[in-house]
Amino acid sequence: MEKQIIIDTDEIQERRVAIIEDQKLVEYYIERVDAHRHIGNLYKGKVSNIVTGIQAAFIDIGLPKNGFLHVQELDTSAVEGVELEDGNVRPANRDKSSRKITDILKEGQEVIVQVVKEPMGTKGCRLTTNVSLPGRFLVFLPCEEQIAVSRKIFEAEERKRLKALAAEVDLPKGCGLIVRTAAEGCSEKAFINDAKYLIGLWNLIESGIKNSEAPALVHQELDLAQKIIRDSFSEDVAKIVVNCPEGHKHILDFVKKLVPGAAKQVHLYQGDLPIFAKWGVQKDIERALRRKVWLKCGGYLVIDQTEALVAIDVNSGRNVSSSDLEKTVTQTNLEAADEVARQLKLRNVGGLVVIDFIDMRSKKNQQDVLMRLQNALRKDNARSSILPISEFGLVEMTRQRVKESISQSVYNQCPYCKGRGIVKSVLSVCIDLQRALKAYFAVNDRHNLKIEVNPLVMDAIRDNIDIFKDLENRYKATLTISSKEKLHVEDINVFCEKTNKKINLIS
Repeated sequence: MEKQIIIDTDEIQERRVAIIEDQKLVEYYIERVDAHRHIGNLYKGKVSNIVTGIQAAFIDIGLPKNGFLHVQELDTSAVEGVELEDGNVRPANRDKSSRKITDILKEGQEVIVQVVKEPMGTKGCRLTTNVSLPGRFLVFLPCEEQIAVSRKIFEAEERKRLKALAAEVDLPKGCGLIVRTAAEGCSEKAFINDAKYLIGLWNLIESGIKNSEAPALVHQELDLAQKIIRDSFSEDVAKIVVNCPEGHKHILDFVKKLVPGAAKQVHLYQGDLPIFAKWGVQKDIERALRRKVWLKCGGYLVIDQTEALVAIDVNSGRNVSSSDLEKTVTQTNLEAADEVARQLKLRNVGGLVVIDFIDMRSKKNQQDVLMRLQNALRKDNARSSILPISEFGLVEMTRQRVKESISQSVYNQCPYCKGRGIVKSVLSVCIDLQRALKAYFAVNDRHNLKIEVNPLVMDAIRDNIDIFKDLENRYKATLTISSKEKLHVEDINVFCEKTNKKINLIS
């Protein structure tokens, strides 16, 4: 499987990275120059306030909003003034469920924290004191004395080899390592070089911590392109293509440090056609932002992102490849399982996901589809958890959410429909106005009213003018109705003609 990493750094306002496997877009990342990324950054923070009701502290890390630190994410070794007991097990980690945050933190106390989630909406960054520094093959744990191997490495002999290599690393006291999936099959030399790099990096960070006053940034994560290369570079990467001379030099220098000898795989693109158009990536990106995604078999997915969850509906569409209905449905669901995993990764969707597969009678076919989805999700670095297919043919799953999805990065909520995707019909608004007038006149004096409506609603009122004349006659009132160009189609302004005060006619 040939992999290519395409990096667009030519734009002044935006940086983009695409990962292509077998000429198909599988990952897409976008970063605005004016949008500051915080995930992975380390800060020397100060406890601003503690909320015992939710067992959390708000930490001043020098950003506009204080970061959020829950007691479950708190390791005493990162907090000054908390003594460690003898032995390898840290007291803060023995029974996290029974700990009280006030026993560990006090207001004004300094603490070393790392950002695990970007600020979203009104919320600040999500923080942890369980610091981790990722490298190409390893994750260095400065505050946790353990050695672990990624669960995605299944072969017992390879797991044993990697764990033995990790055990030979001369680690500082109290530190540990996690062997990443990318380490599978790597050489001993590459493994040790990665460990040395991470230990040296932590030494520099410790020096920065000692020489800085809280709140302060003590370590900044790599930029977008470097981070993607570090996390995604492997032997099956045939090319890294960059379209800007300055960006090319920047990436080339980084690759030389990360993977000595791989510099020949870094290429500068100098064509006239935009780099994403040249590799056909732009069309795939546009497809990834559509609600409907077609499958090769003729079926399609409908993907709707709500505030609570992401709903994915699988439809057979034009798939009539077999006269056997069960066979057709199963074929569509199997292909849909692969595409669902690809779309979740591509769109960077997180949180709760509900997939409505087409109903299958055979339990074996249901299990085959579920296994196909699980296998497809193994290629995804984000953690996921899947429940069995329910009796209604639904699959509930969760996918790790660490930042905004692509659609949230690229689109703003529609200011007209406020994200609903629909607005009330003009006839419905017209009828609502009639009902509201009846309710108002039933309990209020017969005032004359001035009413402002959207021009489209005004047209509907003219078509039904007799109904409004009947209201005037029945309640002995005068209605002066006019159109206002910039008024939302669902909004109606009503004023008392005598006092010119606005009336809340429709609540």
